Amino acid sequence: MIGIISAMELELKGLTRRLTDRKTETLAAVTYDTGKLEGKPVVICNCGVGKVNAAMHTQLLITKYRPDVIIQSGIAGSLSPKVKHFDLVIGEELVYHDMQPFVLEQFEPLEKVYVSDARLVRLAEEAAGICHVGRIASGDQFISDAGIKADIAGRTGALCTEMEGCAVAHTAYLNEVPFLVMRAISDMADDSAEGEFDEFQQKAADRAVDIVLKLVRKI
Repeated sequence: MIGIISAMELELKGLTRRLTDRKTETLAAVTYDTGKLEGKPVVICNCGVGKVNAAMHTQLLITKYRPDVIIQSGIAGSLSPKVKHFDLVIGEELVYHDMQPFVLEQFEPLEKVYVSDARLVRLAEEAAGICHVGRIASGDQFISDAGIKADIAGRTGALCTEMEGCAVAHTAYLNEVPFLVMRAISDMADDSAEGEFDEFQQKAADRAVDIVLKLVRKI
């Protein structure tokens, strides 16, 4: 079974409406949909925004449904001038941008970097065609300030920033479940981000959904 997690309904509706043999249940106030997507058994979870929601529902999904792999998909803000609106970023590595380095280094069970499954990265590249492969930074902030953007980019070397991916990666890693995080760019994470997010979020989400569908066919 393939587990698919996103934070918002707009990031998932393109997948859930394609489900066959669909069944729905609610766990911890969140809807889980099971069925077949592109002929493959899947469970789809709309976890809600932020690291706590993402980690909690990744664990629930793993404990109850025992997925073979987990895909976390959605939209993000660009941290790199090379990454433009609607580009796809494949998260080869996931990091937290809002945790102090000494905490990551000294306390368990924490890692400085979480590495996506190499096979899933390769299949996602094949599915996406033109894309960016690199690091994604997660934290409990919607980034809409050029100064904060520059700081995060400088500290992490990430291509984009969002609010759930590393928490999903962290949880999957501890459970020894192969994972992949992918993001389509909705905004530039700078002073124009709020307006861009409102304008471009659905188009970016649709781009991410398209790649998820192509990836599911390959798994």
